[in-house]
Amino acid sequence: MLNFLKSAGILFSLLVISRLLPLPANSEPLLGLAVLAPYLSKNNLAFLLPLAVMFVSDLFIGFHDSMVATYSALAIAPFITKVFDNKYTALLGSWTVWHLFANTGQLYPPFSIEALLFDIRLLISGAVVLLIYDAVKTINQAEIIEIDFKKKHVRTRT
Repeated sequence: MLNFLKSAGILFSLLVISRLLPLPANSEPLLGLAVLAPYLSKNNLAFLLPLAVMFVSDLFIGFHDSMVATYSALAIAPFITKVFDNKYTALLGSWTVWHLFANTGQLYPPFSIEALLFDIRLLISGAVVLLIYDAVKTINQAEIIEIDFKKKHVRTRT
């Protein structure tokens, strides 16, 4: 349990820091995290992690007019993941919901060129998070071959 709390604390801190870094707008990994929440924890409250990251970082960045829309879209993403079997399909669905929520009533309406160009970073950063997750999962499940040349013995371990 202590290792889980340390890992969760480190992940939480890194995500808050990612929002505070001077990255291009909408390039934070939060949508990817929201999509992965059901994979990271079987607890139904896992959807709160991206919202908590948003809230804590917004304490430093400042609150904005579209908070209800963006927080709602992030809260829905883990539930979209549970509907789809494929996390990449869930990312696309979650991004579409986020895009609609965040851009409705804004200067540039959903699916306008300007809104799409701005929001494509969110989709790309989410895909990068999913790719990193898949790579780490693959590495952790890989068999390791150990060769003992003195004993002329080969064994595998996972």
